[in-house]
Amino acid sequence: MREILRKLTQKPKNGEYLEIRLERIVTTHIRIHNGLVERARITEDQGGSIRILHPKTSWWFLSFQGWDGLEEKVELGLRSAALLPKSMIGIVRGGAFEDEIIFRPSEDFREKLFGEKIQLLLEYARIVQEASPYIVSAAVEYRDEWRSVYFANSEGAVLFWEKPDISLSFTATARSGDTIEVYRDGVAGRAGFELVRHRESLAYRVGKQAEALLWARSFPGGVYDVVLDPVLAGVFIHEAFGHLSEADFSSRNERLRKIMVLGKSIASPVLSVFDDGTLEGLRGSSLYDDEGVRTQRTYLIKEGYLSGRLHSRETAFLFGELPTGNARTISYRFPPLVRMTNTGIEEGKVSPEELFADIEQGLYAVEYVGGNTALELFTFSPAYGYIIEHGKIGEMVKDIVLSGNLFQTLGKIDAVANDFRWTEVGWCGKGVQAGLPTPTGSPHVRLREVLVGGQGYA
Repeated sequence: MREILRKLTQKPKNGEYLEIRLERIVTTHIRIHNGLVERARITEDQGGSIRILHPKTSWWFLSFQGWDGLEEKVELGLRSAALLPKSMIGIVRGGAFEDEIIFRPSEDFREKLFGEKIQLLLEYARIVQEASPYIVSAAVEYRDEWRSVYFANSEGAVLFWEKPDISLSFTATARSGDTIEVYRDGVAGRAGFELVRHRESLAYRVGKQAEALLWARSFPGGVYDVVLDPVLAGVFIHEAFGHLSEADFSSRNERLRKIMVLGKSIASPVLSVFDDGTLEGLRGSSLYDDEGVRTQRTYLIKEGYLSGRLHSRETAFLFGELPTGNARTISYRFPPLVRMTNTGIEEGKVSPEELFADIEQGLYAVEYVGGNTALELFTFSPAYGYIIEHGKIGEMVKDIVLSGNLFQTLGKIDAVANDFRWTEVGWCGKGVQAGLPTPTGSPHVRLREVLVGGQGYA
């Protein structure tokens, strides 16, 4: 197949940029709800896409199922692209890589019997259900996917890579009278079946945490010093700042371009934020992005200064900069967009305990259940939290909302701990492309005088 693609990508004769992507995707999805198998299916999908940029017109894109008739599709694309309206679109060219990336997990989930997977999940579901007498609903969801991708372009890139992905999530719903609480957690990774084994303690914790939320009191709103745990801090920087760093967004927003000027001081000097697609083993990693560009580490903020943004070939051309390896797509059905890979806050130099030590009355905000952003304005809801009193973590609380102006809030970060960790559960959506793995990472982070909504706050 690689030789066929090499030949086809040599067809452009008038300066066109051509890329071909072929994919085969095999997915298993199992859901257990209240001890019953609610969904159990295996699906297989095989297809591809062709994308062409004519130097005098614009992008032409075709997606298709099956791998037949590739030469005819390329010929059609070259003729069609030449007929498109004129535009000012261009790309940064270069990068003729040839490579093959093969993945060999400890336990290949493709070799596991369907029944073996179901039996393991049923046992986890039982543990969640029996963790507390207040549990009224328990769900376990499992998904594995093996993606094989061929990619070639007219720059001379000819690539093949395998992308496995596996995830397991637990959801418990607890009820006492009219009070209902839901808690979720799980694991995910670029790994084999070994990732989902021996998760009994996690299943039990999910059930107990749902119960604990029943008795937690609502947090009284106000202005507080706040410590974010690594999960919430990582999601916050991804949602509130990472998307603003995607250059296709800022290229269409004149106000944002005036704000996001490289070299500008936009945060506390203790804050450095990066995106890195080269990190081995993470769900957002790949040696190459979906335009055949090598991935890299890009600092978005370095010691408080705006130091970079994320690019595809096209946005790099628009900004007069270099591609960063951040063109990604969820499947052959869509053209690549500028997307984050693995995004995080770089760890600091103080211990987590030091972050709490001098807070007289504050909040420790933990994990994440929802939120939204509107340019520089944000609202986030932690899953739960704890009162901080005289430097100590105290009573559990819930019904918390963090909100504010992003750039003002970045300036209020006065300490970053040295306990960095990645969170790989979850995914990111952009436009119509949802479900892209984008791990977030952070240590504990402290913010001063943050507006916190809660019960009784007006």
